[in-house]
Amino acid sequence: MHGGPGIAEEQAVGTEGGERRREIRLSTTGGPYRVSFQSRERHVADARLVNVSAGGCGLELQMADARDLDAGSVLEAFFLLHPDLPCVPLKAVVVRLLGKVPGKTSGYVLAGVEFSMITPFVQQLIRDHVEARARAE
Repeated sequence: MHGGPGIAEEQAVGTEGGERRREIRLSTTGGPYRVSFQSRERHVADARLVNVSAGGCGLELQMADARDLDAGSVLEAFFLLHPDLPCVPLKAVVVRLLGKVPGKTSGYVLAGVEFSMITPFVQQLIRDHVEARARAE
């Protein structure tokens, strides 16, 4: 599940808890992948992207940036900040948060988000990028 940049998981692979993924996911750990987004009144300008697929992505957020987030939170003006990915405003929904516990005030939280209201064209551009990186391995 974890690895260096370019490690991809196959379509519909099993994950913890028996869930299935619909898209190939690219691990971006250590790469130049970042995101920015708006959540309520908080603007997060530079969060680390830990994986990406055509359906969503995983983020590493500082606890201060995640304190107002819960499963179901909507992230507006969500931008993938990488030269090979489309830089268009997306909308995303938080589907899971790992590491957010009451009383925790420092460190990081991992957030899983799904893209919503994404055009088929933009989704295909992301899919093409992930598949090209997977083939390069």
